[in-house]
Amino acid sequence: MIEFKRINLLEASYPICGQLDAIFCRNVMIYFDKDTQLAILKKFAPLLRPDGLLFAGHSENFYHAAAYFKLRGQTVYERASPH
Repeated sequence: MIEFKRINLLEASYPICGQLDAIFCRNVMIYFDKDTQLAILKKFAPLLRPDGLLFAGHSENFYHAAAYFKLRGQTVYERASPH
């Protein structure tokens, strides 16, 4: 099953239930500063299944969020292992 939703990334919480296999957020995060990106990524991490993937754009990188996501491919991130 696929479900598409439009959400405001700056909202305190997202109207999403359950865990997702993938989040596609391509070429959006470049418009936010690093602190805002980190806040959004912190909210994304628990929404993904342990083997879920986050798809970003080619000009985006989330090295500053290594506690939450690690690079798996050029534009694909997976959840970081819990500490």
